[in-house]
Amino acid sequence: MGRRWSAKYGEYPAGDPELHHVAGTLYAEDDEPYDAERHLTLGTSDSPATLAQLEYTWYTSDETHTAALYAARAVFPYLLVGNVRSANKAFLLFTSKLSQSHPGLATQSVSSASSDIRIYPSLPLLNFLGLLLLALQRGRAELFKQLKAHYAAHLKELGGAWDEALAQTGEMYFGVKIPSQTNPLMDMMGSMLMGGGLGGAQKKQSRRVEAGSSTPVAGPAPALD
Repeated sequence: MGRRWSAKYGEYPAGDPELHHVAGTLYAEDDEPYDAERHLTLGTSDSPATLAQLEYTWYTSDETHTAALYAARAVFPYLLVGNVRSANKAFLLFTSKLSQSHPGLATQSVSSASSDIRIYPSLPLLNFLGLLLLALQRGRAELFKQLKAHYAAHLKELGGAWDEALAQTGEMYFGVKIPSQTNPLMDMMGSMLMGGGLGGAQKKQSRRVEAGSSTPVAGPAPALD
């Protein structure tokens, strides 16, 4: 009830971030990952830590090579609401937990003027996510296309699970137009956050945004309880 009221009468079109954070945290504690993801994506600056922990805990029951599928469940939703800062924070926390839990996992470091990322030779799709976040700082369409082409074989193995999220990311941050028949952004997010899309184990109008953004893009809010 409170989340509906805040969306209708408050200053946040998608509802009060504090309420979303509290709701998402409670769902995470109750082992309800899809509902937790839906709310934490629209939460506060504290939400990426909770979401990264949720995804990493979920990941630990799966195979080591599936790490990117779970990291993506935090990264893409934040990008699709225009919150680049939270996407980067969630990815950093997820990969830090990965390195701490698997000290024998080979890594290399790639640095830019404003950020550092780890490269995992055995986890190419996780590297793709990290390099995508790095590419957002420049926002060059050609760089985005080159990155997708370089990892095309690995992306193909996902069976299209990331295709819509990548298409929306390309348009929002790199100015790469997508066909008009593509599903609207919020329809795609709804499907993705309710258990479809992006991968991971099963369990019980566009606008370009700047890479430095940390505020969700205003627009229709996902359906809330």
